[in-house]
Amino acid sequence: MSTTPSTVIEGHFSPKLKTYYFLQGALPLVITVVGILLLPLWTIFGSWWAGRYYASLKMVLTDRNVVIRKGVWFRQELTIPLDKIQDISVREGPLLSALGLLGLRIETAGQRSNASGQSEADLIGLMNAREMRDRILAMRDAQTHAPATATTHTASSQDLLVEIRDALLRIETKLDAGKTS
Repeated sequence: MSTTPSTVIEGHFSPKLKTYYFLQGALPLVITVVGILLLPLWTIFGSWWAGRYYASLKMVLTDRNVVIRKGVWFRQELTIPLDKIQDISVREGPLLSALGLLGLRIETAGQRSNASGQSEADLIGLMNAREMRDRILAMRDAQTHAPATATTHTASSQDLLVEIRDALLRIETKLDAGKTS
């Protein structure tokens, strides 16, 4: 029997995300004098990079994890167990709103802090971000609040502890009998 997680939902990203990444790199260049000189280079390179980054994005929700893949030169695959997810927030900003995009941020227990304030699990441009958030949280809650499994596990743990206690009492009795003889 296979124990590999099955794909529940595959996230899709908006094609407008390429424009967002291009503008995100171009706006700081427009503000600075040196940046204006570099703007023609960014026009060529930025379009290529934004397309490649968009093509590398993948988000898959399985019955146990959220798997995120991204990166052009430095590829990253992040697997987040559903039971470690603490919160999922939907973000909007001026540039995101202008393009009709949303950002989805998955926050986990023990997440390392980042000086930029970004999470490694920032999914910008995920289509149906709010529905995806609700689906992930519902799956997390279903997985972490399984009362039947917890009750069975507690009962079997209790039985095991009783058996261990009884075995220790028998050993102690035999040791005491060996000391008196």
